[in-house]
Amino acid sequence: MTAIMSSFDNRGLARRISKYLLAAILCLFLSLAAGAGITAEYHLATGDILTFDFLDDAELPVTVTISSDGDAQFPLIGSVKIDGLTVTAALEKLRSEYRSREILIDPKLSLNISTFRPIFVLGEVRSPGSFPFYSGLTVEQAVGLAGGTQIAAVNASDRIVARARLRGEIEGSDAQIVYEAVYAARLVAQLKNSAKIDLKDVPEVAREFVTNLPLKGVIEVEEKILNADLAANKSQTTILSEGIVQGEGAIDILEQLVTQQKEVVDINQKDLERVSSLRKRELNTESDLSRAKNNASNEKSQLLETFATLARSRRELSEMKLQLAKLSADREKEILMQLQEREVEIKKLIATRQAAQEQILLMAAATADEANKTNITYTYEIRRNPVGGKPASLEASTLTEMLPGDVLVVAITGM
Repeated sequence: MTAIMSSFDNRGLARRISKYLLAAILCLFLSLAAGAGITAEYHLATGDILTFDFLDDAELPVTVTISSDGDAQFPLIGSVKIDGLTVTAALEKLRSEYRSREILIDPKLSLNISTFRPIFVLGEVRSPGSFPFYSGLTVEQAVGLAGGTQIAAVNASDRIVARARLRGEIEGSDAQIVYEAVYAARLVAQLKNSAKIDLKDVPEVAREFVTNLPLKGVIEVEEKILNADLAANKSQTTILSEGIVQGEGAIDILEQLVTQQKEVVDINQKDLERVSSLRKRELNTESDLSRAKNNASNEKSQLLETFATLARSRRELSEMKLQLAKLSADREKEILMQLQEREVEIKKLIATRQAAQEQILLMAAATADEANKTNITYTYEIRRNPVGGKPASLEASTLTEMLPGDVLVVAITGM
């Protein structure tokens, strides 16, 4: 038994030693990969991925990510806010958390940055987007990650294909703008309950695109949709209006019945009083009194049923009137929302068209520049938003080193 326990102790000790070695190797690797200087001064932020470990157990390290609210989930204690802290400060805060919650008396912890938040490259680059950060990353290297500068990366054959694609985008945008413009004019006609589309109702931003164009076919299709909508709305309105008229007629009849039934109830009540008086003088039988009571009770019940029917009819009439009002309000709201969507879509299409035109002009300028052997120059701007600090905009060169979370904007200044 002693030998067996000794064997288990040796295995546990071996696992702990292996773990310490693994943690040490991991720390060394992260220090080399991330840069000891950056890690020491760097303030943790959303998107950073950390490696956390208890150094005095045999379990492997865990990976935690700082969420958008600045928290990260740690074993046994859950969510802890660590954004804005250095790795050293975060580690001290974690030790304090484990001690204050009486989970560990003397916590031996390890915390390292395994992956920094990405950098972003925008502007005149071939593949703008986000890219992983690594220590020593320069502006030139970041541009390389984004596929190089746009003009420099495009050769003559690429430009021909790109121009054809851009012209296709412009033509497609023009066609889509015309469609959206006529669509918007049709929506305005729906609001006016007009059976004809007036091109004066086209949104102002799109009027130049529909001027002097043969739009007869497009308008015919939209007017068919318009007339179908008007017919459907008219049908629904007619059905509800007829139902309201019928309901009002039924209520008039029921009110007359209530008046008549009240008279019948009064007559039966007087008859009951007369029969009761005769019965007290023993001038009639008990059957006569019972029959009078039943008649009075039945007529009262009939009056109550008529009242209930009248109340239901009034409620149904109110519901139909509400449906009629809601039908009109909902239709107007839906049309206005669609009209707003059309105007937004037109503005997007115009922006896309303008961007394509600018790219064609830029390619033409680049081609002329190459013919004249004129050098193309670029500017580099780093937009930095440090945790807890003020956003800053920095002029940079190709040799400027970037930090995690930086946004690099590449622009052309001369050709």
